[in-house]
Amino acid sequence: MECNYRDVTEVSLDRETRRLEVVTGGKRVVVEGIDRLYVKTVPWSEADGTVHLNKGRVSVNGNVAAVD
Repeated sequence: MECNYRDVTEVSLDRETRRLEVVTGGKRVVVEGIDRLYVKTVPWSEADGTVHLNKGRVSVNGNVAAVD
């Protein structure tokens, strides 16, 4: 699967369930089957690994997601 999400304000990956959650446009989108999350810049993150962005972009390709 390949997809792009723009204007992302929050992203998190649960490695145990392989579940990526992306908040874009006030909606929470769930993508299943993601093994890795690469983040280029982290303006702010929480202890649980949730990354908050001003307006980033998330690209999903297969089982890998990248944030920039």
